[in-house]
Amino acid sequence: MKKQIVSAIVLAGMIATSSAFASDARELVMGFGGAQFYSQGGGTFFYDNAYNFFYNPAYVNDFKNFAIFEKGTSNVSGTDANGGFVTSMMNFNFGLFVNRNAALTDWSGSGLTGTIGTNALDVMFGGDAGVKWGLGLTYAGDSTSAFKKQTDLDLRAGVSVAGFDPFASFKIIGEDKVTGVKTNKYTNFGGGLRYHYGEWVPYGFYRTAKGKVEAAGTDTKRDTWAVGLGRETKIAEGARLVYSLYWAQAQQKTTPATSTLHAQQLPIDMAVESDVLSWLTLRGGLAHTFIGSDTIGIMPKRTLARVGGTFHIAKVDVDYAFGNGNGAATGAGTDVIADSQDVGFDSGTFHKVSLRYSW
Repeated sequence: MKKQIVSAIVLAGMIATSSAFASDARELVMGFGGAQFYSQGGGTFFYDNAYNFFYNPAYVNDFKNFAIFEKGTSNVSGTDANGGFVTSMMNFNFGLFVNRNAALTDWSGSGLTGTIGTNALDVMFGGDAGVKWGLGLTYAGDSTSAFKKQTDLDLRAGVSVAGFDPFASFKIIGEDKVTGVKTNKYTNFGGGLRYHYGEWVPYGFYRTAKGKVEAAGTDTKRDTWAVGLGRETKIAEGARLVYSLYWAQAQQKTTPATSTLHAQQLPIDMAVESDVLSWLTLRGGLAHTFIGSDTIGIMPKRTLARVGGTFHIAKVDVDYAFGNGNGAATGAGTDVIADSQDVGFDSGTFHKVSLRYSW
């Protein structure tokens, strides 16, 4: 009984951010709007969010001078511990993040490793010369008993001008060498656009990825695209409503034993966030699929409800997502599940906690 009372008190103080600064905990509650099919490992399409610089590094100019530390069950970042910082340097902005391993996802669906390498290192650099621009680089390398060598190097670029925010990504190196077997190769290219029209944000993206399994002599190619419309609006003093309706579709083809799989869905993501006290922000989110079919295994039908919040103390914000379960995705590019069927005060109560310091 005493344990439950203490847990309830802590929960009331730590339930979750009025600002657009991001964290894994905040994104798990607010939703992704289809960004999980383009930028697994951080970022949303339908509301402004610091982690959007993981797919469009031009946003590094809007969210700077902070450090964040993520801890909790494996989920959107693909690890139970990660973090980094963004700071200003003269007329430029620089960001460095470590261990964001979901960014290393094999998007082709070849099913070899799930990710290419481990221990990801993200570097971002941007500036504002009338047009906000940014460049991002993600690198990972590893050697294990199963893989003699794994190497992943991805380049991202983006700009932000007059409400138009185009972005693109390209895999420079993607390979893993299975012990005693030839090296497997991965390619990946994608791009998209967000446009700000008052409270409304129309957006879309396209991504194509290919994995070549040398030992089996097979190529697996996956094409994914989505279009959506989001809105972020004030509904009361200190309260915000965000929602997005989007259509996502994917096709996966394996040769030479030709097989073609498809996935499509029409979901809605929505969330409400309110500054109930000067030191406390509460939020709740809902994700529901209206229409969907999936033979690939990346776009499951689901109805999920999540709650969380932010505890503000001076320059420190503690973001929190409430839920049980491991929050793991079920395949490359899938949605991230932050819920189980059970709710209670136990080891799964604090599903994800993030501490951010701003200066």
